[in-house]
Amino acid sequence: MANKILTPVTLWSDFNDALPLQATLLGETAEDGVTLSRVRFLGRAAGEERVSVFALYAHPSSEKACPAVLILPDHMLTADETLVKMFAKKGYAVLMPDYRGVHDGTDEHTVYPQSIAYANDSLAGRHFAFADETARETCWYEWAALARYCVRFLREQAQVTKIGAVGLKAGGEIVWQLAATSGELSCAVTVCAGGWRAYRGIFKYGENSELKMDDERYRFLAGVESQAYAPYVKCPMLMLSATNDGNLDADRAFDTYARINPEMPKSFYFAARYDGHIGNTGLSDLFLFLEKYLKDRDRFIPEPVSLTIEEDEGELVARVNTEHNTGGKLDYCDVFMAEDDPDATTRDWTICPLKRDDKKEGMVFLLNAYKNATRVFAFAKAKYKSGFAVSSKIAVKRPEKQYANMTDKSRILYSSENGRDSFTVDNTGGKLLADCFLKNSDPPVVMLNGPHGIRGIYSAYGLKLFRIGDAKYRPNEGALLKFDLYCKEACTLRVALLVTDENGKKDKYVCTLHAGGGECWSDYVIGAKDFKNEINKPLGQIGAAQYITFGADNEFALNNLIWL
Repeated sequence: MANKILTPVTLWSDFNDALPLQATLLGETAEDGVTLSRVRFLGRAAGEERVSVFALYAHPSSEKACPAVLILPDHMLTADETLVKMFAKKGYAVLMPDYRGVHDGTDEHTVYPQSIAYANDSLAGRHFAFADETARETCWYEWAALARYCVRFLREQAQVTKIGAVGLKAGGEIVWQLAATSGELSCAVTVCAGGWRAYRGIFKYGENSELKMDDERYRFLAGVESQAYAPYVKCPMLMLSATNDGNLDADRAFDTYARINPEMPKSFYFAARYDGHIGNTGLSDLFLFLEKYLKDRDRFIPEPVSLTIEEDEGELVARVNTEHNTGGKLDYCDVFMAEDDPDATTRDWTICPLKRDDKKEGMVFLLNAYKNATRVFAFAKAKYKSGFAVSSKIAVKRPEKQYANMTDKSRILYSSENGRDSFTVDNTGGKLLADCFLKNSDPPVVMLNGPHGIRGIYSAYGLKLFRIGDAKYRPNEGALLKFDLYCKEACTLRVALLVTDENGKKDKYVCTLHAGGGECWSDYVIGAKDFKNEINKPLGQIGAAQYITFGADNEFALNNLIWL
């Protein structure tokens, strides 16, 4: 069996999810119209023993019948009471299991038999990223098997009408398997998940995009990876991705989407500049999708728009076509452009200006690329009056000549004239629901009014800017960074640079500034030697950085970042 390559069909063909659950209620509370239960039930059999699943189950207290949502968190996390209640308050019965297993400090976790102890995330070892025997001897198989029994639990609840599944990060990879192997789902949503885990660090548009193959890699790709399950998906599917995700190469995300069973309704959205989480627009998509397929409400769910990179009147442009989405009215469309970087996690996505709207032939956006760019990337985001937003795939083109709209190098990294463009959030630790969703509907990056009517950019999560790594904006040797800072109250501003050395090792260099506060803009000038790593080693050159971040405990605003 060691060299047997199992496919989604052969791996799951004999799976038994009909064993009795023997569910036990561990405790129950009712508050704010939501009944929350702690439950335990049995999962699959491993020899003479069975998996003992711990989960949170919530439902609207006053609802006698409602659809249900199975939520699977990331593999390092457990059931999230706040997230469960949020879905329940929107009219869903919600089951969120723990599948990470044994964890210090709590007995509210799933218990796996000793024979499959590797299903505990802390004990997974090579069973997480390799299929040394077959795909069946991986933690992914055990986690997906657990999810099958979670669906069974929901089906046995008298109040449940329909069942959908939402998976976050690793939980999303499990949902791909579930959507392909279970016939019980009415819809599925994956967030920051789409396979290609074996290709980690191998960029689709890098110098070497090929994966070194052997029997083990074939086993993992065929029986574990989500792109292998996409053709077998049995329900409507929504894929929510982030363009700068460290766990899923954005260039390959749409490849998985394109493989989804063509008979199934599906849609796709990119959260621009985000890493491992989505913003309010993506969350809105999620709930609209659930409303359509679980509550049978009339919601327009558009398909991804199309984007091509081409020449127009001597200029490099992106042409976007939305005509195939005839059932909805377009609210707005944005095109984002990035240059050169084969690593999608560090690309600087900037919004492109609209050149014209051809109505029948599509909208044309200027791609004002750097004149020395060797590759140009672009994707579109289209939002409809229904509230639903979709994206295109990421298109790529090698410039064939010097186009009329190509630009020179620039010393200006940011000005308030750019608004919120290019900046994104930095430190989301502990500030997200289930490490995936913003906790409120407020925009995470905002423009603040400062002294003298001058505005600056700010985020309570801290600010991150990838632009520093672009060839167009990369500073000359010995350059100094100048910027204006406003903070009403005294604050300590931490400016950090991420640098990757020639061996691929990442290191963070930090410069700490103490600002006195007050109703004024203060200018600061800092150089490479002002940045030091954790062993107090100064930075050699600022130009080696992939991105720059700004963070402080108190509110602050930035403006006019420029190289001297």
